[in-house]
Amino acid sequence: MRGAQDPNGAPGEPPTPADSPLRLADIRTSGLYRNLGTPTVAVGDTAPAVRLPRLDAHRRVTAEIVDLGDHLGTRPVALIFGSYT
Repeated sequence: MRGAQDPNGAPGEPPTPADSPLRLADIRTSGLYRNLGTPTVAVGDTAPAVRLPRLDAHRRVTAEIVDLGDHLGTRPVALIFGSYT
């Protein structure tokens, strides 16, 4: 595990899971990931197209694809991102 307990991690950096190829410092300094924290959609903008696999009751991926664009202008859609682990 890298991070605060790892001499190779940045001081005060949170621990990085053993299966992660990147540390938080790697992400913060990489041009590839730099824009992840910068919103590119403003209030009133049309949201980008989002297509996601549907999950069953046991959270397993099914063959069905949900296209959120199908609901554009017909009903509100909320996307909630987070970790529940």
